[in-house]
Amino acid sequence: MHGSVAHATHLTRAHVSIAIAAGYLDEPPNLPGLAHLLEHVVTTAPLAASPNSSLLTWFAQHQGSLNAQTDDHVTDIHFTAPLELLEQAGLMAAAQLATPNIPQQVIHNEVAAIDAEWQARQSSSTMRELAAFAALADPQHIGAGCRHGNAQTLAQDLARLHNALAVFHQRHYHAGRVSIALISPWGIGPMIDLIQRMAALFKPPIDGDGTRMIAPRWGRLHSVDGPAITSDVASGMTLLWPLPPTLSGSQFLALTQLASAVNQGLLIEQLPPSLNDYCATAAPSGATDTFHLQLSGHLDAAQREALAVALSERLNSLLAALPSQDESLWQPPTNTEQLAPAWFTHARHQALARRFSGTSSTPPFSSSSVRFLVPDVSTQSKGCVTEARQIDATSIQRWCGHYGVSDDFPSLADTAWAACFIPKAMMTLAPLAEKRLARQGIVVQQRQLAQGSWVMTLGADAVAAMGTLLESASLTAKTPAHGLLAQQLLQRLMPFPDTPALWVSHSNGAEAFGQALRLLVSQPIAASGDKCPSLGTISETANASTAIMRTLRLPGTPAQRWLLALAEQYHSAAFFQQARYEHQLGYVAAVRRGDGAPCSLGYVVQTADNAEGVAATLTNITDRLWQTFDEHLPSMPVPPETPLAALITQWQSLLAGTTQPLHRLPWDQLALSEQLCAVGDQGRWQTHWLDSTGRYWVSDCSYKP
Repeated sequence: MHGSVAHATHLTRAHVSIAIAAGYLDEPPNLPGLAHLLEHVVTTAPLAASPNSSLLTWFAQHQGSLNAQTDDHVTDIHFTAPLELLEQAGLMAAAQLATPNIPQQVIHNEVAAIDAEWQARQSSSTMRELAAFAALADPQHIGAGCRHGNAQTLAQDLARLHNALAVFHQRHYHAGRVSIALISPWGIGPMIDLIQRMAALFKPPIDGDGTRMIAPRWGRLHSVDGPAITSDVASGMTLLWPLPPTLSGSQFLALTQLASAVNQGLLIEQLPPSLNDYCATAAPSGATDTFHLQLSGHLDAAQREALAVALSERLNSLLAALPSQDESLWQPPTNTEQLAPAWFTHARHQALARRFSGTSSTPPFSSSSVRFLVPDVSTQSKGCVTEARQIDATSIQRWCGHYGVSDDFPSLADTAWAACFIPKAMMTLAPLAEKRLARQGIVVQQRQLAQGSWVMTLGADAVAAMGTLLESASLTAKTPAHGLLAQQLLQRLMPFPDTPALWVSHSNGAEAFGQALRLLVSQPIAASGDKCPSLGTISETANASTAIMRTLRLPGTPAQRWLLALAEQYHSAAFFQQARYEHQLGYVAAVRRGDGAPCSLGYVVQTADNAEGVAATLTNITDRLWQTFDEHLPSMPVPPETPLAALITQWQSLLAGTTQPLHRLPWDQLALSEQLCAVGDQGRWQTHWLDSTGRYWVSDCSYKP
């Protein structure tokens, strides 16, 4: 067993990952999806200590959260728990993974859930990228096929499927393949003690477990069509360097450090002018035995080969020059917003490192081994766009000052930042602008949303840097379309202003920043992309997937914001259970909140079936949830866990029409109780629709095609 701990005194919750060094490339060749199915089963099966709950529902009911991921060489279950429940949560999760109860009914349910997930993701860029990885694999390797799993690949007799799961679990879910990672404000000693107690629940390592080594999978093909990097990039490509099987675990961990370092602008000089940006990733999902470099822009075949040579030499030299780092110490990447995902990624890397046990010191980057994913332009989503128009630049909302962020992180008292928002337009930064600022120590964060786009700079001279960014930026009217339809719909929960806005930490340079923003938004915005289909054509698309979200919208008083936060927390488990399992509305079933004035709570599903019937069932489920709501349930506001998160939370609060984020608002039980009684009078229920053609609409009652 391998354990990692990190001490973070400011946390109010703990983040834990239990990773197994086995993934879908370790499955029996004739059972694609078996590893994925086992991940589903262990998280949804009844708990020995609480037969009426699963891991998923238990964490949702106890102010925590749990998720899991099956990748090619690692499966991990990760969770967040209140500190007072950390010991119970850790031991319970470890016990469930070590000795799971696997009822056949749960297997049946989860095969259906995996099939719904597979259907929902068919048109996603993630699935297209996985298909590209499969095309690059040796035809004789298990990785040459799709291993996601669906109703056909898992169409086995339940007893045989149960036996296959048991054998896979016996072979891989033992102490020799387990890595446990824990970050919390606890002391190092108590955290190590808890990890050891969790690890003791697993079976001892299997002697001679040689299957842990990663078998080379990449074939002779060096280039295939791949998905576009983003829907707004005309062209681009991905470079993959397969990692040599002789790589050592310490070399692999050094590559993860290298990816973070090169994203700070270290490859700018190697890129030709036709490339606009890049992003390096060590061990990307679906190809964790590679180093991955995404490029946006255009290169012909000869230019690609020349670039591969230059980049291979540069990456090898950067890797050799990396300072040695104590693997027991962990620092999140510079631009980390949410601490938990960064920690869980670190935990997966620790588990992956155990599968690289070579001793070779051969440089891992070779231009002769590079594989290319070159996007097929026909697969790119062009999205729906608004007509050509111009933003009113005469009215810009402005905020100056800290607004309490230094109460969350005192270090922000001496930090400079700037942020701006532009409604109903997409902001494109100049080529490599973000990387050039990273080399100056300035962090850039950007969001492209259905309501508009915003950008934030953080660091010394952040205000001046923002002005420079805007002077070279451009705007288009294209609406981005990233992720599942349900995820796109959830973006619309957060309110945003209809006018441009800016926020600076101090007034120095603010006037020039404001002038740069005014000049940018005064430019005409040209339409681009495809025209959205009419509502009538949508109903004619028989197999179109539709995301449906029922929302409750309130004006946004402090009591109303607290009420929706409580409802999100305590409705999540019940809604998931009813929507996915009892009524089988689809793979996606989530409750999310948009905090602000107004504030909204959304219950979202995604279906390929009868949308009108699904919407009616969705209404019935949400009505029943509110009929049994208890406002006296305890609540625990979660403050931001990184300085960047504190800034973004405050920035979103300002944009949403409030001065303070929810975690800084006082709790008023009397006002909360009164508000619950008034929901029927002050709240407004609506149903939002987004289908796979890109058409979005809102109804206050039933679905009318």
